[in-house]
Amino acid sequence: MKFDNSKIDTAKLLEFINDRFQIDLVSEIQFIPKGEEGYCYYIKDINESGYFVKALKTQSHLEEALSIIQQLHDDYEKKYVLAPIQTNKGNVSANFGQYQISLFPFIQGASIYETMLTLEDSKRIATMMADFHSINYKKFEHLRRETFDNPFENNILNLIHSAENGNQSRTNYQQQASELLIKEKDDVQATLIKMKTMQKKLQAASLDWTITHGDPNYANIMRDLQGDLYLIDFGEIAIGPIERDLMAFSENEFFGKFISTYKEIRPEAKFHLETFEFYIYRWCLQEISDYGMQIFFGTSGEIEHEHAWAELQPYLPIPHLDIQKSLQRIEKILWR
Repeated sequence: MKFDNSKIDTAKLLEFINDRFQIDLVSEIQFIPKGEEGYCYYIKDINESGYFVKALKTQSHLEEALSIIQQLHDDYEKKYVLAPIQTNKGNVSANFGQYQISLFPFIQGASIYETMLTLEDSKRIATMMADFHSINYKKFEHLRRETFDNPFENNILNLIHSAENGNQSRTNYQQQASELLIKEKDDVQATLIKMKTMQKKLQAASLDWTITHGDPNYANIMRDLQGDLYLIDFGEIAIGPIERDLMAFSENEFFGKFISTYKEIRPEAKFHLETFEFYIYRWCLQEISDYGMQIFFGTSGEIEHEHAWAELQPYLPIPHLDIQKSLQRIEKILWR
């Protein structure tokens, strides 16, 4: 659930887009309640063409990421990659106050997350990801490279500190989150240590490196009205092991067919169970960090705090038993 508390003046944003981007005159704008980061809008020009607008707090690497996506779409003919609309100066984003604005063609359709995943979908997504992973990453050595760090550790430690040292003016959701964090403190801290141990092992391992999307969850795969699939939201693009992407597909019932289809296209692919484990745990810690920070330090209202509390609970307590069951199932699928 997402609300527009960005304080963006949409009339001024419309004026800014009309002035900066290579599209016809925009006549209307409306907020779209999607995405956990930033704010999204739908705009329509005078010719009834629609565009998707993303407003993110300024990120230094966004321009680089979007430029690479533009290159993959245009030069490498990866038409399933949704490329940004360029500005009048040929850039792929533009600064609007504290926000970085990027535009994309609006896809008439829905994400796989919003619909029902089918076996055919899973095969087509596997084909798409295998093709994407076949790009020669050595031509993009300037891209960020996976280091297997845990960027969520400091946030989580701050959450524990806040839980233990909070004042009496906590909201109901802050109080519940505080009690849960204090109860799970020892296990959370042990998991943070586990992440550092896994980092050292993976940094020394021989892995299958490639260009990776970074977050190809089903909300980032769109199906248009003709049934074509598109991969969107490349803010985390980086050189990394294939498991960085494949983890996102490991929990659905068609993962076996996904992997067999993937291996048909990339028979040289090498899988490492330990890498799957790392990314599953890092995803879990990311959710604890993101939703915990929303509850304790976010400026959103009560409804979004309620949403954050609901989203936090599947990951805290950390579901170690479920993770081990998932890894056992993944292992059977990968090497059967």
